[in-house]
Amino acid sequence: MTDVFISYKSEDRARVKPLVDAFEAQGLSVWWDLHIEGGAAWRASIQENLDTALCVVVIWSTHSVGQSGHFVQDEASRARRRGVYLPVAIDAVETPLGFGQDHALRLIGWRGDRGDPFFKDVLAAVRAIIVGGPRPVPTARTKSLGRPAVRSRRTLLWGAAGLAGLAGLVVFKAPARLCAAAGLSCPGLIAPAAANSVAVLPFANLSGDPSQDYFSDGLSEELIDTLARVKPLHVAARTSSFKFRGGKETGSAIGAALGVAYILDGSVRRDGAMVRVSAQLSDARTGFERWSQTFDREMKDIFAVQSGIAQAVAEALKIQLLGADVASLNREGTLSPEAYDSYLRGRALLEAGGGEANYHEAIARLDAAIAADPRYAAAHAERAVALVLLANQFVTADRLRATYDDALASARRGVDLAPDLAQTERALASTLVYANRDFAAAKQAFARARVVGGGDAALLRDYGTFLCELGDCDAGVVDLERATTLDPVNPFAYRALAIGLVAARRYPDALGAMRRALALSPKTEMEHAQIGNLLFLQGKLSEAKAEYALEPTSWPRLTGQAMVLQRLGDTAGARAALKALIADDADGNAYQEAQVYAQWGDLDRAFAALDTATRLNDSGLLMLKVDPLFDPLRRDPRFIRRLAQVGLLEKA
Repeated sequence: MTDVFISYKSEDRARVKPLVDAFEAQGLSVWWDLHIEGGAAWRASIQENLDTALCVVVIWSTHSVGQSGHFVQDEASRARRRGVYLPVAIDAVETPLGFGQDHALRLIGWRGDRGDPFFKDVLAAVRAIIVGGPRPVPTARTKSLGRPAVRSRRTLLWGAAGLAGLAGLVVFKAPARLCAAAGLSCPGLIAPAAANSVAVLPFANLSGDPSQDYFSDGLSEELIDTLARVKPLHVAARTSSFKFRGGKETGSAIGAALGVAYILDGSVRRDGAMVRVSAQLSDARTGFERWSQTFDREMKDIFAVQSGIAQAVAEALKIQLLGADVASLNREGTLSPEAYDSYLRGRALLEAGGGEANYHEAIARLDAAIAADPRYAAAHAERAVALVLLANQFVTADRLRATYDDALASARRGVDLAPDLAQTERALASTLVYANRDFAAAKQAFARARVVGGGDAALLRDYGTFLCELGDCDAGVVDLERATTLDPVNPFAYRALAIGLVAARRYPDALGAMRRALALSPKTEMEHAQIGNLLFLQGKLSEAKAEYALEPTSWPRLTGQAMVLQRLGDTAGARAALKALIADDADGNAYQEAQVYAQWGDLDRAFAALDTATRLNDSGLLMLKVDPLFDPLRRDPRFIRRLAQVGLLEKA
């Protein structure tokens, strides 16, 4: 993807070249027709670069406004439709009919002086279009008349909005001392960008059909997964990278926010069985392009494109790829375009979340992928994940076992097909935990996934949480902190870290991580309740009470209120909160009911509620070994028996 495409008449080439040289001297990549290689299909080359350039500078002159300038006028029309059109006049001419409403910047008589205020106006406008920002008001005429620049109240208001946006960035770029000043410990918040670090932004969908976004997004996600397998690379996670969809932030801002040195972006265009993928790797700090290439392939070769991009990125960053690494990049692929398309649709539905129907639709798409290619390992793994999500949230008790068994079969089939693929091992590990509570086998699967996929933030988050659930918090927190480094603007990464730190009894650090999660997503549910729990555990009862009151979800709010009101001496209020919790869902809230009774010191009722939670296979039981709210039960022999019942007695 090029920064600037220059549209002009060939008769003006000598006058355009100084502009090209000046743009390139400023670090911009420029395409003009001198870049067409000999023998290349020139029309296709022009169209491709015209349709992917971030800014199209149209040179209006006596030659281009006349009848012989129809190509320039066509290119200007296409650029206007994309919103990247910048008119520049090098002669005193009126622009053609239909372009008069767009004021042309003037470079009449310009001879290449890069300090000229008229050129600076053009450069400022180009940069604004590239980053998707508002175009600056030209200042050259004002300066030449010696008038001071005038700012309107509207301009100042926009400036305030810009500062507010920057303030949001500062929160997650702030050094530890600033976090401390704000009352946050911000664990793992900052890591300097490693030389071999990269973020993959969502590739632009150039099909003109928004319903095809799943394909361009899916390809971007697959590239993240592929690059994460190149061990010397540090790859920002999908959730954080996709926060910067649309390209409104500068490369340097994205690099600083994600802690990466390089940015990979591009575009995707599908046409029947063919796909064109254009990719560009640039230095986040300077914007200089390190590598770019366009791939025209059949859909069945899409995985070869992915591995080709990964290899090119590694070579551009001078990373030595071992032969085994190269071979593994393409292992889970398929030669079936239908299978790949259905897989991406299913994966997109899972990413979107939603109700029960959404999960059923995702499973149907993944079933279609497997029907088209029964050996598609990634599709089997993703199907297992979808079934577990469905079972945990929507499946009735009479169908639960069958659904879990179906998930286990899919997960094991994925591992059989691709035993060295982190995605299949991770799916098997998660399924073993929820379906069978087989923590020993799950730990082995997670460990295998960790070896081959240690650069995947989601895997690190899952494995770190799992280790903490088993009581191995030292190792678990290391992976959870690494996950926040790779996924620095994902609130769920910080929530997972906070839960691990709670298990480790590091309450102040956990509070900082949970406040970070809340700052990233103020409307996310359960953060206020989690913060309330941390304050409660530290004896800050009034603060905890206030935090619980802010929680929008009923069951965690009522759980917290039942505990803190009892501790504050409001027995009636505490009992009313517990009654409301039980009425909200008598069996579904059994684990939370047990927490309340444990904190009240009513051990018999606490164990009875735990028995109900065990009978219902409550997912909260995964935290039973390390949940500090059950500390009052730990010396009771009955607690040891409950740990054995749920498979957590011995450290796996």
